[in-house]
Amino acid sequence: MTVKKLEFESIYFDLYELSSGIFAAISTDKLPSSNAGFFDLGNYLVIFDTLMNPFSTIDLIKASKQFTDKEPSFLINSHHHIDHLFGNRIFAMNIPIISSQKAFMEAQDTLQTRFKDFQKQAPTEIKRTKTELLTEKNPDKILELKNDINTWNEIKDPNFNLRLPNVIVNDSFSIKGTQNQVQIINIGAAHTKGDMIAVFEKEKICFMGDLLFEKTEPSWATATEGVPTPANPEHLRDTLIEYAEKDIDVYIPGHGNLCTKKELRENADFYNEYFVKKK
Repeated sequence: MTVKKLEFESIYFDLYELSSGIFAAISTDKLPSSNAGFFDLGNYLVIFDTLMNPFSTIDLIKASKQFTDKEPSFLINSHHHIDHLFGNRIFAMNIPIISSQKAFMEAQDTLQTRFKDFQKQAPTEIKRTKTELLTEKNPDKILELKNDINTWNEIKDPNFNLRLPNVIVNDSFSIKGTQNQVQIINIGAAHTKGDMIAVFEKEKICFMGDLLFEKTEPSWATATEGVPTPANPEHLRDTLIEYAEKDIDVYIPGHGNLCTKKELRENADFYNEYFVKKK
């Protein structure tokens, strides 16, 4: 299988075609920005995760249109973290958004509080970003900072609302199109209480969401906030080991560059050492 980097202009991500009709948007800013994907199944276009920055989501929609000439049929939220579903609201309201039941419940329970914190931060972030903009010379960075100011202004609007999933599933399922099909696997509690991944068996490709990071940090084990502390480290470790043993060539992490079995095994060792053993 030949992975091909595509010519697409975005300051937020690099675009790859992993196999015919299977695309990955890999963030140029590895943390905290996240990755996403879109899948042309023939008669369906599936978007896997919708990113954090709304301008990156706009680029994702442009890319999917440019390379498939289709409008999205479904959105998949791999889990409830805001950097993977904040972009939901950019898509047309008639597009179904699918998540696991646990992810939806966690989104309901936690994201409104998280978003209120964002709204409180907005004035400070706008001031900080405007100050940074005064001395910035890089055209791409200037554009990014201007976009950030627009986003923070939108967030502080009292009428702003997050858009949560509206099609809730309890099991794994397949979306079968006229040209391809993708398996959406409900992993259950691992990184969060309700993780889902996307698998293309024939093409040997797996979109892992935040079950997989290109790079991990021991500091995650002692930090109290702002780090990916797993909901179920044992199941996360075991899932990584299980999928490293499958006939898969390319793994798309939630954050970082395209991965191989090496990174899955490294992640499994990391969670075993820093979370499982210390429970």
